[in-house]
Amino acid sequence: MSDESPRLSAEAVALLLEVLELEEPFLNGAVAEMSPGPVGMLRASGLLVPHGHETVSASLADHDDAPVTLVRSERASGLAYFSPSSGLTAVPAARLARHRVEINNTLAAIGADLALPAARTARPLIGGLLWEIGDARLGKRPARVQTWFARRLWHAAVRAQVMAALEARPYPRDVIILCTSRAVRLRGVTLPGTILVPIRDVLAAADSLAVSGEILDARMRGVAVAAPPGPLDLSPDGTRLRIHGGEPIVFRSDDHIAAIRKLVDAFYAAKRVPISELTDHGTLHRHFGGVKWRLLKPYLNSVKGAWGFDL
Repeated sequence: MSDESPRLSAEAVALLLEVLELEEPFLNGAVAEMSPGPVGMLRASGLLVPHGHETVSASLADHDDAPVTLVRSERASGLAYFSPSSGLTAVPAARLARHRVEINNTLAAIGADLALPAARTARPLIGGLLWEIGDARLGKRPARVQTWFARRLWHAAVRAQVMAALEARPYPRDVIILCTSRAVRLRGVTLPGTILVPIRDVLAAADSLAVSGEILDARMRGVAVAAPPGPLDLSPDGTRLRIHGGEPIVFRSDDHIAAIRKLVDAFYAAKRVPISELTDHGTLHRHFGGVKWRLLKPYLNSVKGAWGFDL
């Protein structure tokens, strides 16, 4: 069994955040048909789950965007509508299927790298709009930081409700509110006692929902945006490696993380690492295992027993 979570793509993450900005965080089958890959990833990750079906549809036969009422038909083996030009017309079930964002799984993914207390789970503060994620550990700060998550914070009515929640639960320090809204929609928006952070700006990677604690901490400290990554881009925790901006190679075990850190550091220092400093297994193939070695092998070479990336 694989030790990796179902993989997302940048398109899947972007789609989920857009759905969360809708008044109701639902995705209908017609939209899903246009993005089958991202929707499949989100379903496999438990971030989108089935939520009933549509009762109306656009006509499939008359080239008309007007909605048509659906009826259950034994002859069509499902839902159908009557078209003046083609008669009884069946509508594929997949086109009518609705999905909703599974918010508990989504919030768990967002907070995966924030060192949140294990015993705490996200708690709704405003139904469907605002959640208390928990006290995040950011950088070397002596105290944890209270962190919330909000949808549609650009909307004045939503902000009024959030402001009431803040007044009901005052904190001695600023509360971070991670927002699904893009930065341009939050321009000029402020809430006393909070730091509003568009979640897109602090993701650990474009194809991950996990917020980076280091990036969020830097954002709070006003650190300038870092320079673009080089040919090897290793996440701060050593668990995700991108080579030339490609799909991330994910590492879970401490041994794998330690070895890949040494190899990446050596690459940027123009050095190589003796095999004895990387593993006790004698070979990198045995150390990383067949699946990860197939991903790394095209880029790693040995010179006199010392290994390094040749890019």
